[in-house]
Amino acid sequence: MTKNNDKTLLIVLPYGIGWKSIINEENLEMLTNSGLKIILLCEPNMIESNNPNVIIKTLKKIPRTKSEIAVGLLRNYVFADTSKPHSETLKIKISELDSSHTFLSIIRKSIGKFFARSTTIKNILAWSDSVFFSNSEYDDLFSKFSPDFIFVTYPFSFYTYPILRHAHKSKIPILGYVPSWDNLTSKWEVPVKLNKLIVWNNIMKQEAINFLGYSDDSVSITGVPQFDIHSNRSSLLDRGKFINNLHGDENKKILLYATGTAQLSDSEPFIVKMIYDMIQNNKFDHPCQLLLRVHPRRSLSDFDDLIDKPDVLIQTPGKASKEFQDSGYVWKSDFTDYSTLSNTLYHADVMINVASTITIESCLFDTPVVNIGFDANLDLDFNRSVKRHFQYSHYLDIVESNGVKIANSEQELSEFINRYLNDPTLESTGRNLIVDNQCSFRDGKSSERLLRYIIDFTKEYSV
Repeated sequence: MTKNNDKTLLIVLPYGIGWKSIINEENLEMLTNSGLKIILLCEPNMIESNNPNVIIKTLKKIPRTKSEIAVGLLRNYVFADTSKPHSETLKIKISELDSSHTFLSIIRKSIGKFFARSTTIKNILAWSDSVFFSNSEYDDLFSKFSPDFIFVTYPFSFYTYPILRHAHKSKIPILGYVPSWDNLTSKWEVPVKLNKLIVWNNIMKQEAINFLGYSDDSVSITGVPQFDIHSNRSSLLDRGKFINNLHGDENKKILLYATGTAQLSDSEPFIVKMIYDMIQNNKFDHPCQLLLRVHPRRSLSDFDDLIDKPDVLIQTPGKASKEFQDSGYVWKSDFTDYSTLSNTLYHADVMINVASTITIESCLFDTPVVNIGFDANLDLDFNRSVKRHFQYSHYLDIVESNGVKIANSEQELSEFINRYLNDPTLESTGRNLIVDNQCSFRDGKSSERLLRYIIDFTKEYSV
């Protein structure tokens, strides 16, 4: 392997809790074996390493100033260009901001939309960001370690902005990984243009090109490194053993409800209770049990009414922990928990959720999916309703794939669950299409591709 002549790579992990399967000792060794020295910037106790060529430093969570927020609103709201492809989410976000920023809304409607396509305005805002917003918090780190390259695992985090600005001013090449399919169209545009991006699939690549203005050759496709673990089918348990581990009933079907964050939906506790009542009232052609899987950023207390109820199994994504609560995480996971998720998706008879990434993961196992497209009995404004999620840019491919059923009422929810219990092969072709479109690869080697892209990037930009 060609060496990098002891170049230094700074890896920025603003939210590193989900990266243990990727930035681990084995993969760090692969990077250092290529000749790189690694500086890991992450939350305390997030990553450990005995590699002598790896140094771990603490990421500083520096809040944005009011001026920085104001310029961000100008860039991403007042002068946002909604004429570009993949702007569906942007339009919804603008609608939300219109209702809470009356003065800015007037400016946007009277002036902003007429100059939204102006290159001059964009250049002025970019110049303002580079001139007025700098931070000395990382001066010592850059001075001491003199990184030659930067790899940022989530460039849309505000906590990365001081690092990205410093790197941009110092002309240090930046490689960014986009860790989720909604990031490119739903997050604030990063104030610094990165040299290259790594994305999951061609849909995201086109978003980067057409929505954010990246060139074709600056965006690479790896597949989904986070999903590599699902390719290890040797970790799948016998169904009976899996259900027994949950203290469930082997003779009952599993209705898996995977919650989102509290921000995803106000109605989830009511929907989950609705499904439970369907089970208790024998609304399905098969006896069922509800497996409630809590999101890593969701408190189990939101579902207190179901704890210890008959036919309810509770699954948490790890152990309760306050260690990473600053990042919003309620649970801390390890590799055993990742394997448990694979088994859960594999053995579930029907998977139910609002509109989250776990839809794609379920399709990897060809498990039927029902999305929740209504708000139970709540009367919510569109900007709070679950209905908005199905109009977001990133979710349109799922809607158009015919791979999932979207329940728009309690009756449809019951009907869709029942039809899948009777025939789980329905919509299998659509689920397969979702995997092809969103995951790009099924070989379990996306992490390897990611590492290769990182190494290739450092070689390309070596001086």
